[in-house]
Amino acid sequence: MRLCALRFQNTRDLTRAFDRILASPDVDSCVVEWEEGRIRFLAPAAGAAALAERIYLDGGLLWCSHHEIDEA
Repeated sequence: MRLCALRFQNTRDLTRAFDRILASPDVDSCVVEWEEGRIRFLAPAAGAAALAERIYLDGGLLWCSHHEIDEA
């Protein structure tokens, strides 16, 4: 599993990314910090990478980090 942390330029971009994350069947959980402009989500590595790339291509992403989570 991979934990992705994303920070956005503005609320519009954050909202668009949140909608995309909610629509993804790969996402296991998601936390939104509206005031900080951040989203964190957990998904299988391949799905997380594809979703983060799609969000990047949508625009407004300022920062992104990925962390592998040991499932054991």
